[in-house]
Amino acid sequence: MYNPLDLSGKLILVTGASSGIGRAISILLSRFGARLILAGRRAEALEDTLALTENGTNHLTAVFDLTDLDNIPRWVEEIVQRTGTMLDGAVHCAGVSRHIPIRALSRTNIESTMTANVHSALMLLRGVTSKKVAQTAGMSIVLISSAAALVASPGLTTYSASKIGLSSIARSAAKELAAKRIRVNCIAPAYVRTQMFDHASNTIPDFQRIVAQQFLGLIEPEEVAVMAAYLLSDAARRVTGAQFVIDGGFTL
Repeated sequence: MYNPLDLSGKLILVTGASSGIGRAISILLSRFGARLILAGRRAEALEDTLALTENGTNHLTAVFDLTDLDNIPRWVEEIVQRTGTMLDGAVHCAGVSRHIPIRALSRTNIESTMTANVHSALMLLRGVTSKKVAQTAGMSIVLISSAAALVASPGLTTYSASKIGLSSIARSAAKELAAKRIRVNCIAPAYVRTQMFDHASNTIPDFQRIVAQQFLGLIEPEEVAVMAAYLLSDAARRVTGAQFVIDGGFTL
């Protein structure tokens, strides 16, 4: 049976694969036949994700802290060389969500958020598009942004700025890398049912009123995973520089 989301034979790097959206994406991509490099900071959690994938022996886990910016390109090259093939795609899910009121802003917490969410994405782009790494015949890169880039929320000024940054990176990178036949797109989900959501519900004032604006309900991680699979597949071979909002109506 024809499957437009068939990823058989494709090697895909997933950052933030140890939990939440990254884990859900990893599981779904494995079901569509992809070979995976599962990246994250926590070895045990990555092994838990690996155990949930299909054809687990086809995949690799790679423990790495993406705030180690200067070493990202070398790390990508080394881990891809271990697979014996070139990289067909990457999904950048790793990042942080922090509720920081303006009165509490500091250089330290601003830089830590930007490093985790924006700077790591830029250096990952450099790494995965290297001529020693990238499969240039139809490579696809997916960045996970947030609906916070589109809708204002108190206490999320720095976080929103970082996610707007990812959206802009996707557009600019898509144009710059088009000559190499490398596509770059962005997914911007609203509130997703993950551990990060549970933390936000306990720390953000008036959180339930905010979530109520998402009138089609909370998003399941698997719903974001389906969009990522589409963007990585040949079905999306003409799609680049786009942002796909999955928000349950939150941004309306």
